[in-house]
Amino acid sequence: MTKQELLEILKEVKKGVRISGTVAGKFYTFKGIEKYSGKGRYPHFKGIEVVALQSDKRKRGMIILFPEPLLLLVNADLRWLRYGRLPEDYIYQCLSGEIRGIPNVYEYESHYKSVARYIKGLTRG
Repeated sequence: MTKQELLEILKEVKKGVRISGTVAGKFYTFKGIEKYSGKGRYPHFKGIEVVALQSDKRKRGMIILFPEPLLLLVNADLRWLRYGRLPEDYIYQCLSGEIRGIPNVYEYESHYKSVARYIKGLTRG
């Protein structure tokens, strides 16, 4: 899947859809595709499309996911999207390589995996 295909799929998802988390009983609410504000330390990302989720279990309710790490997980085998596991490409590119500058990528791993599993469920059939 390409980045453009990923964004097109996500644009078809209705706002308010609940996405299961990697931990049993945890859910996110899909808020849609938004433009990144670029506030703070990341002005170079201003205006790019990001995925917005909401979680009632967090102090800060809004979660912003960037397409590049999400794409790596969507293209990975489903066995790597379980709790505690990550594909090698994701580790190399996001945590130690090319796209390391993405905000909160390490802290948001489970959020990325949850959305990737949801997308895989949509595109399986």
